[in-house]
Amino acid sequence: MSSANDLVYGLDDFPPWHRSLIYGLQWAMVFLPLLMILSTVTTEYLGFRGGEKVLFFQRLLITTGGVMILQTLWGHRYPLLDGPSSALLLSLIILAPHGMPVIQGGMIVGGFFLLLLSFFKLVRYLEPLFTDNVIGVILMLISVTLIPYLIPMVIGEQSGRPFGEPMIFGVSVLVILAIALFSHWLPGFSKTISLFLGILFGTLLIGALGRLNWGGVQEAHWFTIPQPLFPAFPQFNVSATVTFLMAYVAVIVNTIGSTYSIAEVVGKEGLGSRVTRGVGFTGLGGVTAGALGVIGTVSFGLSPGVVLVTRVGSRYTVTVCGVLLFSLAFFQKLLAILALIPASAIAAAMITGLAAQIGAGIAVFTRSGKTLGSRDYLVIGIPVLFGGMVSIMPEGFFRAFPSSIHALLKNGLVVGIFLVLLLEHLILRPKK
Repeated sequence: MSSANDLVYGLDDFPPWHRSLIYGLQWAMVFLPLLMILSTVTTEYLGFRGGEKVLFFQRLLITTGGVMILQTLWGHRYPLLDGPSSALLLSLIILAPHGMPVIQGGMIVGGFFLLLLSFFKLVRYLEPLFTDNVIGVILMLISVTLIPYLIPMVIGEQSGRPFGEPMIFGVSVLVILAIALFSHWLPGFSKTISLFLGILFGTLLIGALGRLNWGGVQEAHWFTIPQPLFPAFPQFNVSATVTFLMAYVAVIVNTIGSTYSIAEVVGKEGLGSRVTRGVGFTGLGGVTAGALGVIGTVSFGLSPGVVLVTRVGSRYTVTVCGVLLFSLAFFQKLLAILALIPASAIAAAMITGLAAQIGAGIAVFTRSGKTLGSRDYLVIGIPVLFGGMVSIMPEGFFRAFPSSIHALLKNGLVVGIFLVLLLEHLILRPKK
């Protein structure tokens, strides 16, 4: 497994400005399509149209970019992307019929809950649960549970082409191979921007096929200010509060898992305090998101894969990414240019990073020199397979369960993490 010593830039290194800008753009290119997809899904459920969709996305960029800046400088201080939580998105969808003010109130209460946990340093009592088996499973779960969401992008699924296109899939495969080759064979600085080069390669291929639409760039304004910034005054009710508090349990587990995962790659110094601060700033993100009427944030577990491929572990490059995302909320022309990047190229780049992350997970299991036994096979295998299975189960299956727990049951990552903790520490705990 890669260690902090293998990185071109370490956790607290600040690369030269021209390189930091490229690295920040590389992070943004990987992250922005996911952000756009989550924004589109949310606005569809809320019934937004036209200008309302644009305004929602601007608010989401402000929230996400701002939280990312705060987290990398004063929060967990790791190269972790912080973006909309899928668990909170599911809660928002469930509460959509009740209106935005109720959603805002529930989001704010959940955010304050995390702030209190951080302030009273209660998160540290969860740290002993994260053994090598648990951390390794989390690294693998992140990759496995993201695959169902990447498949439609990799094959080019869209309206009019519900089963994708072999040509787009071929481009995706070429991008994956290109990034692998760039990461392995290119020297020096070129190696560290292998994802950027792979995405550029995929964009050029799609452009050569005549599949890039420049209309949005021409129509976009250069500078706009989101108005109104605050959509409504929050309302608080018991149902929304309970729903979001349960979803924030998943956010806590996700946050801790992502923080431990990136620590395996860039270093564990001060890990306990980083986790506590990270949870606190995630809570602050939830409060901010509630005020602005968007989705609260969580640290994204795909970040270790990006670091493993690029060998750039500097947290400041993610700070630059946060600044870029925050700025995009006001400069629509730049956002339209980035929106030209094909989803297939982005998904292919993410798959390459997630592949490296699976390797890192495998390495964690045996890093202490121990030999895995039959107990370990089950502790590792059952959560990984079960988490992947939950991720591909049909939406209709979950409607048989109470709506208040949809956010937990449908999230394969959260289900897998809870399951590995249960097996490791209770059901299949080591014999004494």
